Order: sequence, then C-alpha cells, then structure tokens
Amino acid sequence: MTTRLLILGFWIFAYLPAFGQNRPYFNQTELGVLIGNPIENWSGKNKNRVDFSLISFHGAEISKNQVLGLSVGLDQYEPLTVFPVALGWRGFLGKENRPQLIGGFDLGGGFALLEKKEKTEWYESWHQGGLLLSPSIGVKLPSTRGKKTALTMSIAYKRQELGYFMGNFDFNPTPRPFTNSKLPPGYSSITETTYLFHSLVARMGFIF
Repeated sequence: MTTRLLILGFWIFAYLPAFGQNRPYFNQTELGVLIGNPIENWSGKNKNRVDFSLISFHGAEISKNQVLGLSVGLDQYEPLTVFPVALGWRGFLGKENRPQLIGGFDLGGGFALLEKKEKTEWYESWHQGGLLLSPSIGVKLPSTRGKKTALTMSIAYKRQELGYFMGNFDFNPTPRPFTNSKLPPGYSSITETTYLFHSLVARMGFIF
C-alpha cells in the first residue's frame, strides 16, 4: 500500500506545474524535534523520547490558498534512522502578506535506508519502513524584505510504522507438506516485529 501511495504521489507531482497559478513552485523546509511515547531502557525504567526531525515539502499551488506536492525528510527514532517520503497538502487561512494559519497533511511511507542488514549462514535480518501519516497546524510569518520568504512554526502529529524481519534459511529445498507458499524462495520461516511510533512534532523553518 505504501509503495502505491508513493507512485501516485510522484505521478501527481510530475503534473503539478501545469496546474500552478501565480507561483508554480513552493518549498517549506523545517527542523524540529519528535517527542514521543516513553521507551523502556535496559534498567526497566521508562524515559521520554526526544529525537531529531527534518522535513522539506516541495509543491505547486493548485488554488490561491492551497498547495499540493511531495515531502521528504529525515527522522531519528533512537536507534533507527528513517527517511520519510509522502504526498502532502498545505492550506493557508488569512490575508496574503500577513500572518496566516497553515494546515497540512502528509501521507506516505518511511524507508530505513541506513539500517544495516545482517546475514549469516543461518539467517538474515533487516529493517523495513511502513506507513506514515502526519497532520499539522502552524503559522506563517511573512518577511518584511520580500513576498516569497516567510518564517514558519508548526506542530504536527506523526504516526510511523516500522518493521524488523528475521528470515531463517531453508536447507532442505525439497517440497514438504504444509509448506508456507507465501515465503520467498530460500527461507524456511520469517518473523516480523512491528514498531509503531506516535510523536508530537515541534518544528520551525522557512517558506521559499
């Protein structure tokens, strides 16, 4: 499902300039922190999760106060690093060149590209990203020096799925009864551990 959403997003983004009006290209880049559900450490005690987050939204205007595009970024969920890619929407409420409210919504997936795969003669393990959902609300404070640049501050909720997989190799390729036909070739079993991160995101950045 995540892959299909991203393919749809790239297809829509490729045609956005044709629908753009006064400003065909829009960029909003923000840095912030992910404040999440407590994590249990080795001592058995819970500690608050505060991680780094970067998002860069690229889009085009589809109406006077609405923008559609793609967002990419980097989220650090200790100890995992995730690269989110999502189809996004931004909407503005208020007069142009004045402080405005910003509403946003991103839907896509995260990719664990930096997480190393482990492989031995007995098994193989890896991380895999999953569905991402993130609504947001914030303010836009236009610059006094120009119309195209503005300071933004936003708060978002981010829901990110991740998975850890371990596959045991099949050393008896002879067909056996009750074999799981859904397994990839070469595996006798695959186990999955699912992680679900709920985060409050506080960000600050610029619109170009």
